[in-house]
Amino acid sequence: MLDTLLYTFKISYFDRLLKNAAKKKSKKFLICWNRGLGDIPLGLYALIYRIREFIPDAKITFLTRSDLFLGFSLLDQVEVLMDPSWKRGEPFDLKSTLTRLEQSEKSFDVIIEHPDPTRWLKWQLGRITPKLHWLDKYDALCRQFRLNPMQKYIAIHIQTETKYKYEKNWPVIYWKECLYQLFSTLKLTPILFGFSKEIPFLQEGVIDLRGETTLLEMLSIIKNHCSYLLTPDSGVLSMTYYLNSPFKLNVVSLWADPKQGVLKQQVQSPNLLLQHIPLIAKHKDICNISVKQVIKILGELQEKVC
Repeated sequence: MLDTLLYTFKISYFDRLLKNAAKKKSKKFLICWNRGLGDIPLGLYALIYRIREFIPDAKITFLTRSDLFLGFSLLDQVEVLMDPSWKRGEPFDLKSTLTRLEQSEKSFDVIIEHPDPTRWLKWQLGRITPKLHWLDKYDALCRQFRLNPMQKYIAIHIQTETKYKYEKNWPVIYWKECLYQLFSTLKLTPILFGFSKEIPFLQEGVIDLRGETTLLEMLSIIKNHCSYLLTPDSGVLSMTYYLNSPFKLNVVSLWADPKQGVLKQQVQSPNLLLQHIPLIAKHKDICNISVKQVIKILGELQEKVC
């Protein structure tokens, strides 16, 4: 009951804020974001949508940390400020941040320091399709990696590399067996993506690009070279799923909790050539999704192509 009342209050709070801003003819918004990458399409896209319902000519600026900066570049008609000192999960001092960036609170009409799109924008689930704006020039970003255009690649996001109340990540031993089967049985070349190579995967046929690509470089590789993407529920999945650009991709995703991420959003990808097959673990235990199950699904997808 308390949670429901709080939710209702926060929804009304955000709409009241926007109504008051429209009445005062306030147009310049500063929104701080120090949480997840996947929240850019899953939450902040709708936040922008809602602001512009009330104030169509709003000028929206996001303030964020360095590893999210490029993600915001895929949102249409927003500005982005970045503070390299910000760390995920750590509190920040807004005044100090703006001073470092030679900005002032007075430059903005409305400042939203702690947005809560999960509660404020629950109405958008199943109604709004997030669309990330992909520029043609980004397609050239993959060229520097000299991938063979005749090779069949599968993009792999090994670890979400963030902590949650439940385990999102497949066990390392599962991944090692899966990588072996992908290369030896399905003749697919795995490309690993992520922030860090802390967990080694020194296996035949594996291309390990963890820590070697920017977000846009990774998406360019997936878009232009990969036939498949295998990933847990993660920011990589969300950013790929909502790219508003037509390209063929078969996505197999691994889920402990299906009431999260792109499944919670309940809308089709804006890329109509993207096929998504979510594998949902029994009893919310990611270990209950077997390597055999994943390889079987990918094998069946290969047969359909042939």
